Amino acid sequence: MKFDIWTFLFQVVNFIVLLFVLRRILYKPIREIMEKRRGMIEKNIREAEAIRKAADDLREKYEQEMSGLTEERKRMLEKIQEELSEEKKRLIDKAEKEASGIIEKEKALFEADKRRAESALKERAVDTVCLLASNIFRDLSDPEFHKAIFRKLEGQIEKVAPNVVEDKIGDEALSVDVSSAYKLTEEEMRKIRETVEAATRRRVSIKATVDAGLIAGAKIRMLDMAYDFSISGQIESLRAKLKEA
Repeated sequence: MKFDIWTFLFQVVNFIVLLFVLRRILYKPIREIMEKRRGMIEKNIREAEAIRKAADDLREKYEQEMSGLTEERKRMLEKIQEELSEEKKRLIDKAEKEASGIIEKEKALFEADKRRAESALKERAVDTVCLLASNIFRDLSDPEFHKAIFRKLEGQIEKVAPNVVEDKIGDEALSVDVSSAYKLTEEEMRKIRETVEAATRRRVSIKATVDAGLIAGAKIRMLDMAYDFSISGQIESLRAKLKEA
């Protein structure tokens, strides 16, 4: 194939013309489009960077808030645990106090019941002893036993008669009431009268009665003063002493 310079030059000219036409018609618009496209891409990139930065800031803020919430939750849990511990301690203390109060109350009730039971038992024991003593002395009692007790009464009258307050009776006779387990003889009444008159230096009027409940011995009353020299009186005195023991 033979090389044709004119054909070559013609093709070169055509190519240059084509390039010129393309530049004038296509390159500039394409370039503008490309510039706009690049601008849009850069804008999108900047917006994406801004969004990413905002997302990072939001995530950081969220993480900080979550950390703060975690700390707050921890503090709240610690506070709740502390309050629960204090409430538990308070309830335990209250329960212990109530239990102590109940125990003390039960102890007091038990002691009161114990004292009542002991007192009742003691009273029953004392009553039993006194009843037994009364029955024994009642079985032993007879006029001779009574007279032996009465002779002791005669010896005691001389001691107690001076205790009578004389200004309460003036010039009247001193009234003496004698209760005896057995009927007094004239001789016994005479001895009592003489003994009281000698001790009080007053005239004496004796009123004698029989009280079988005395078992043996007698009781004597002068004005507001009474003296019990009977077996039943001694048993009652024993009862009082046993209850006080």
